[in-house]
Amino acid sequence: MNIARQIGRLSMKQCLILAVAFFGLGTALLANTVSSPAKRQEALDKAKNLLGDKPIGTSTKNPFNPEGFGEGQGEVPKTGTNSVTTVQTGPRSGRDLLQAIGGSLKPSGFFVLSGEPTLVFGQKRVKAGGLLTITFEGSEYTLEIVSINQPNFTLRLNREEFTRPIK
Repeated sequence: MNIARQIGRLSMKQCLILAVAFFGLGTALLANTVSSPAKRQEALDKAKNLLGDKPIGTSTKNPFNPEGFGEGQGEVPKTGTNSVTTVQTGPRSGRDLLQAIGGSLKPSGFFVLSGEPTLVFGQKRVKAGGLLTITFEGSEYTLEIVSINQPNFTLRLNREEFTRPIK
């Protein structure tokens, strides 16, 4: 208890003397830890040797250009023997495109909110007159929901319209 009181009562001069003593002791200890130039050069040479370039063998494969990347994919097995699917390639008319999109577009729900019928497509709710952006065959299309009646709804793409059942 007495020692604590004495430490707490050190004068400014005594604190300065202690600080200089600790600083001098610290630098004296650091002077002993600095190695000789020969040892430092040896450590640098060892580090350069460890971090230096290493030759790469010719058997290393490039992960960004794998073998067989340009080759065709395997054939998809047919589900049935008599199944014939026709894929229309090239430009389509607006009506054909809208029918194809409308055939694949299926709302997940229908409800009436404040007297307005609303269709649900996943997380998106669309009222009559609203726009719906979808991706079809790799292209984005913005469809307008023209009208929503209980059994049907009507889609518009450009100037073409297509009516399909809700379910």
